[in-house]
Amino acid sequence: MRTFTPFCAKDPDAKVLVNDLPKIQNAPEQYRAQMFKLGKHLADGILSSLDKKAEVSVVCTVEDADFLARGLIEKLENSGFRDRVHLICLWNDKIREQSVSLSPIVKEYKDPDTDQSTVFVVVKSIISGACVVKTNLTHAISYSSPEKIYVAAPVMLVGAEDRLAGEFPASINSKFEFIHFATDTEKDGENVLPGIGGSVYELLGLGNSKDKNKYVPKIVKERRAKYFGAPVLA
Repeated sequence: MRTFTPFCAKDPDAKVLVNDLPKIQNAPEQYRAQMFKLGKHLADGILSSLDKKAEVSVVCTVEDADFLARGLIEKLENSGFRDRVHLICLWNDKIREQSVSLSPIVKEYKDPDTDQSTVFVVVKSIISGACVVKTNLTHAISYSSPEKIYVAAPVMLVGAEDRLAGEFPASINSKFEFIHFATDTEKDGENVLPGIGGSVYELLGLGNSKDKNKYVPKIVKERRAKYFGAPVLA
């Protein structure tokens, strides 16, 4: 069963985008474009309460960087934040031992000045068990102590907010604000139904959970060249 959040009442286009997402199968370019659009709409939900003077770090996984996260970043940059938007991109492995799921970080990229951020935006294509978000947020707050933390995703499994909040002390989870468009209640194995249509790695054309960690997002190459002078490689 799917329900829609109040953000969809304010943004009916986002409701259409998130509802159509699971219908896009075997069409990576179309799926990437849809995720990019959804990133912009998530930014709209954040901008209504975002301090206009904030320094913002967007924390994302490698698979979301060029699509969902890029849409969100570009909308923030074009809404007056410009060079006050920073990127932290993390590559997560996926390990399951008996009933325990782990998502260790195997590689990262971060812009300069992330330690100056007053706001974190943790963005992910879908939040279910919250394991990856917990790992990545725990890592990110080792750099900075933000005043506010947005957790943004097109779709969340019912109870995800409480599960994530329960992984952190009140001093951290009191800073959370959740931005999402749809809440789903069913799962088929690891996939939420209808969720985002299946495994985001395959849907984006990045291969499986191991293959996607070989991918270096274009946005990482661009920002590395901008800040560190590294060449933008193909």
